[in-house]
Amino acid sequence: MKKLILLAAFGLFTATQSNAQEVFNQVVSNAKLVLEDPKADQFLIAISQFKYTALQYLCTTAIKRKGGPVEADMLDRQAYALNHFIISYFSELAKAQRSSDTAQKDIMKKYWRATAENPMFNDADKEKTEAFLNDPECITPFSIDTNWELADRFITEKKNKSK
Repeated sequence: MKKLILLAAFGLFTATQSNAQEVFNQVVSNAKLVLEDPKADQFLIAISQFKYTALQYLCTTAIKRKGGPVEADMLDRQAYALNHFIISYFSELAKAQRSSDTAQKDIMKKYWRATAENPMFNDADKEKTEAFLNDPECITPFSIDTNWELADRFITEKKNKSK
């Protein structure tokens, strides 16, 4: 539970007080700070590694596909949605700790499905885009080729239907 509170605070801090491409830059910068901190908690390091990798992939792939600069607003919206997606994921997992392993696996599948069914680029390089998914030790088993706005909306709609 303490880690969930840490994650929520970290997530909220990275996505507030932002203007033109500041959300994206703030999330990337904060992730990098955690990755460079030798005293950082392993849980936050794992999450930061995912965020950093996913957002770097998003930006570099968008630039390559577009052949030039990418809209700052798109990067900000994606970074904000990624943050919200990750916070929601760990929040649901924490609530399910009191339940069965099946409940936790169902949550993991739902979030994985949200990333799998909402690709950003339909990248054929699955080795790269599914590296976190294919790592059995990974706490963020998601594709980095994800439209985070759509994936987050997918999860929100699933939550609303189950209420």
